[in-house]
Amino acid sequence: MKISEKALLYRELAKLVGADFHLDRSIQLLLARNPSHARRTWLLGLQRGLAEGKSIVEALRTDCEAFTGTLELALIDAGERSGRLNDALSHLARYFEAWNIAVRQAIGAMIYPLVLAHLGIILPELPRLVTGSLEGTPYSLRGVFVPLGVLWLILLSSFLLWRWLSRLGAESAAVDAWLARVPFVGSARRHWALARFAQVFHACLLASMRMTECMLLAGGASHSGVLRRAAEGAAQRIAAGETIAGAMADVHGFPLVFVHGTATAEEVGSLDHEMNRWAAAESIEAADAVQRAAQWLPKIAYAVVVLYVITRIFSLVSAYMGGIQQLESF
Repeated sequence: MKISEKALLYRELAKLVGADFHLDRSIQLLLARNPSHARRTWLLGLQRGLAEGKSIVEALRTDCEAFTGTLELALIDAGERSGRLNDALSHLARYFEAWNIAVRQAIGAMIYPLVLAHLGIILPELPRLVTGSLEGTPYSLRGVFVPLGVLWLILLSSFLLWRWLSRLGAESAAVDAWLARVPFVGSARRHWALARFAQVFHACLLASMRMTECMLLAGGASHSGVLRRAAEGAAQRIAAGETIAGAMADVHGFPLVFVHGTATAEEVGSLDHEMNRWAAAESIEAADAVQRAAQWLPKIAYAVVVLYVITRIFSLVSAYMGGIQQLESF
């Protein structure tokens, strides 16, 4: 399911549930609006699971597993337990809306460099094409299609590699730590992970779950191997009797300022408000990081394209001058 479709789905469900519509009735109303195939499949799976007497989370796990991530399961589980399903759905709607905006910004920023890259490959070959047509000699388009093929192979390979590494980084702390060092993108990834952690922890607190369970669910939903490992270590220390902030300080992975804020909130009894504040603040920081990446990555792409065009121009001029020298030698 696309990110934009998830944002729309959770926003519509949040409005209906918030208006005191029963979830079964809400699903029927959304199905009557001719949703996309992915949303229809998700809604029908949830409807089928509820009809079988399952809880919302059980229905999503068994009948909508392909369309539902760990963050969604954790927030909906907490919302269902606390009786604040509307809040959980609203959290998810805002999260996916922010993520959708960030993705669109990143894609929009790369369109112009891609156009320049294509022009940089095609334009240097035009003089040869014109000269060949005027002289009546055949011209091979190999000089255009081969570089274009290489360009798209690099782009596709980079996308698939990053996607694979991102999924691996959700489980592996070593890979996640390496991805966090990637310029521009790593910063956005760190902020999104902490925003997800704080968001799920806040929802779990509202559901009055045990602190160890809150920590484990939040760590798993963060999609960060570093935070997952840190949360597992902190959960063990909390179970042994340590405070939340003390347990978080003893393990490596949580930002120091986040630990200090948690310690203060734990002392004054406002941990739920602190986690909600961090979720909102980190979402804003993540959006800002994406915006910075959208500003600088195209500039880097411009520089690469310009260097390539300059290289092609020099090679064409060199070949042209070599041809003139050969003619003069005769």
